[in-house]
Parts: sequence; C-alpha cells; structure tokens
Amino acid sequence: MSANMKIAMSAIAALLIGASCWFLVHGENEKTDMVASPLERELAPEAAMPLEPLPLPVNATRPAVPSNLLQHYQCPPGAEDCERNPNVASTPEEAKWLLTHGYPTTKQIQDLRTRSTADYREEYERTGSKVAQSLYAMSLALDGEARTAIDLLSTGAGQGNIYAFHLLSDLYRRTEELANLITSAAYLRAAYLAGDSRAADRYAYQFEILTPPENLLADKEAFRLFKIFGHGRNYPRP
Repeated sequence: MSANMKIAMSAIAALLIGASCWFLVHGENEKTDMVASPLERELAPEAAMPLEPLPLPVNATRPAVPSNLLQHYQCPPGAEDCERNPNVASTPEEAKWLLTHGYPTTKQIQDLRTRSTADYREEYERTGSKVAQSLYAMSLALDGEARTAIDLLSTGAGQGNIYAFHLLSDLYRRTEELANLITSAAYLRAAYLAGDSRAADRYAYQFEILTPPENLLADKEAFRLFKIFGHGRNYPRP
C-alpha cells in the first residue's frame, strides 16, 4: 500500500471513531437457518414504508422492543455532538430501528480494529446481520478495499441497510481515489430519503460548503441513487 493510501486509510479510521460521526447487508430472501446476533435475536425486519411522509403514521402499531436494547445505542459518557451522531438513539424504538437498518453501536465502531476483516466476513456470512455487513464493509475500506466495500454496501442499500448510504457517502468523501463531493453529498441525502431524518442534520453540517447549484446537483443525484440502490423504499426513523 502506498504512503498516500496509508495516510488516507488512517484518516478514515480516525474519523470513524470521532464524535463528529465520520463513519466510513443480507439478501431479499433471508436464510431460515441464519443465527441472529445477540442484539437481533428477538427482532424482525421492519416493513418497507412509502417515500412520503417521513413520520410514522399516528396509528401505527409497534412491535415489542427489548428493554435493554437502548443502552447499546446511547451516547457514550463524555462524547460530544451526539444529537448529530446517526448511531445514537434516544428511545428503545429508535434503537431497534438502528439495529434493524445496519447501524453499529459507537462501541462497535471504536473496537473496529480489534478484529480482522476475515472475522467480520465470517460473522456476516454466518448471521446475515445488517450490522455485521456494515462492520465488514468498514473493515474492508480500512484495508484499502474501498471498491469491494462499495459493492457490498450498494447491495445492502437495496435490502434495507440505510447505514450503507452513510458509509457510501464517507467513502466518496474520504477515499483519495474515489473522492467526489457531489456524489458523497448525494448518498447522504439518499439516507434521508430512505428514512433517516438525522442524516439531514449531518448533511447541513458536513456539506455547508456546497453552492446552491452543487446542492441541486446533489439532490438530483440523491433521488437517482435512492431509486437505483434503495429501490425507492422508505423506513422512517422513530
């Protein structure tokens, strides 16, 4: 790996675990013998929701949420900027949504380099977990396998892994060979279209340097990416 690539990968690693959320998925037909991760054992995938409106219907019924799930997605002590951190939940329902749609916990991201990419691949292949898929893609990216990670995340985005859009945005922003600010912005906008309302706050902070014409281009590209990779499906964040 070249010196420039090592520097780029180090920058990605630092941003992954930073409080400002620079964070760098299981098929349509799930295997009946997949082994769920401890957090997912009692949870079933949410049904796809229409693109508009973003909020859940008032009369929507919610499945039971394990009482201890929220603690895994709470803001870590001493961390800053948790309101914009897409991996932090404020209610058990929101924590379930994060788990269902591929969002690792802050602890899992901080511990990313304590395991090998092969370990993450094995866990993803064994469980089919969207969170395991996200971690596997992040580990690939840190290994310099950005294009392989993009292929994995593009598939995941079509299977309900909304965090995949966040990761794709980071890859197109932080990987030297792929750097494209408009594409990066478009993927983050696609995360919003897919139902992650918190992506709008992150977009406003991260892409405030874009001009009005550039924002317009990013919006148009976001709709295209959302339809192609997300299949136009919307899963509103509680």
